[in-house]
Amino acid sequence: MNSLLGHPAFVLLLSSTAMVAGCGDEDDHEASRFAWLAMRAEQVRELSFESEVPVRTVTRGEVDAEAEQAAGALAEEELEALAATYGRLGYFPPDADLRAILGGSRDLAAAWYSSVDKGIALIGEVEDHVLIHEYVHGLQDQHFDLGALGDATLTSDAHLALRAATEGDAMLAEVRYLQQERNDADLDRLSWATVIASIHAAGEDVLQESEVPALFVDYPSFAYGFGFEYCAHNLTGASAAAPVAREPFPFDWSREDALFSRRTPATTQQIIALDDQDPEARVGLEELPAELADELEPLDWDSMGEWLSYLLLRPLDGAPELGDMRALAAAWDGDRALFVRDRQTGATGTAWASAWDDDEAAAGIEAALWRLHGGEAIDDGEPRLGRAEDGELVWIERREERVVALKNVDQALMPALAEAAFPAGIKPKRLALRKRPSLAAWLSRHLPARRGEPRRGGAQTLK
Repeated sequence: MNSLLGHPAFVLLLSSTAMVAGCGDEDDHEASRFAWLAMRAEQVRELSFESEVPVRTVTRGEVDAEAEQAAGALAEEELEALAATYGRLGYFPPDADLRAILGGSRDLAAAWYSSVDKGIALIGEVEDHVLIHEYVHGLQDQHFDLGALGDATLTSDAHLALRAATEGDAMLAEVRYLQQERNDADLDRLSWATVIASIHAAGEDVLQESEVPALFVDYPSFAYGFGFEYCAHNLTGASAAAPVAREPFPFDWSREDALFSRRTPATTQQIIALDDQDPEARVGLEELPAELADELEPLDWDSMGEWLSYLLLRPLDGAPELGDMRALAAAWDGDRALFVRDRQTGATGTAWASAWDDDEAAAGIEAALWRLHGGEAIDDGEPRLGRAEDGELVWIERREERVVALKNVDQALMPALAEAAFPAGIKPKRLALRKRPSLAAWLSRHLPARRGEPRRGGAQTLK
């Protein structure tokens, strides 16, 4: 059973799933059930299938074996690169056993739709609403091309924002189906406060119960709870803060369609803030300073956004004098991670520039980054320079509402690289190309609970 599912609040709302009455042999019954649920998915999502979506059944053992095999096939160089970049940023210990993490079972999926195979896979027997959710992913893919949308996201932040819209939209249709089947009602009579709170609680449980670093459950901890509230607000006007529909019923599902076309969300903060966010601030490090090109080679770049910034800082929650990391991350205004290689030594270094709401929030981030790396200043005359707990050099600097953190970069190069993170270092914006998928996209392809995404991670939340 998916750990996002089965919360008491939903038990109060919903009981057992109605099954389709069938006749004839078992195959006929199954085919009739799938056909009926595909039709119901069309009705609750208000889109029509352009072609049939095939359904197959696999066992949990097969899924686990596939995940372990895929992790075993990853090149050691790829895992080393992940550790040298995102591990060095602080998301997990650089010596973490990534192969075991990527190959381990999350038990977070009951089924999934693959935008590559264009079909649904069920892990054993699943309830009808699970299939409704996956059929909605099929509708999304046929109408909006989920693969192309995902390929167009350049950053981890944008990737998670898109997936939140994808999952939230499917969950909204799933809830509508359950409301109709079990309560003979529609979304205008839903207890929004109960449902939104329960789904958010399920996402928090994923973080609390995870035995791996929070980075590796970024998708299930974010996409379902925040995605559902975002889509609910988009369609009806309801939210956790104001759990009453404000749009007229029947609700206009073309508002949901727009999330996959002209109004696709771009940041996780946009999802969390229900579109009521500050304009994203540009930060430096969009490219390597020209004067450092002979010494450093750019390897990759990313934008972490509010949610991944929170997951980076989450281990510090409750630490003395640091405060609430969730509230601190909510002050995010923009960021840029740049990964570089020293041309002489081959060492990989990281640089993370970020902008925050105000000086106070930036000061909190500055203090948190020193604590995250276990860093201590090593030069009384240069408080920005320090040594991390693992022995690597760090440079952490704040100017008003902006912060930059460098790690494992040649000390002589640090001042110039840091300078590129502040307004004077911001160059005219240009289209940035990727050498590899963003972190979030890469994880989506390799984590057991998300391969073939958008993968079902909240199938039984409403049980």
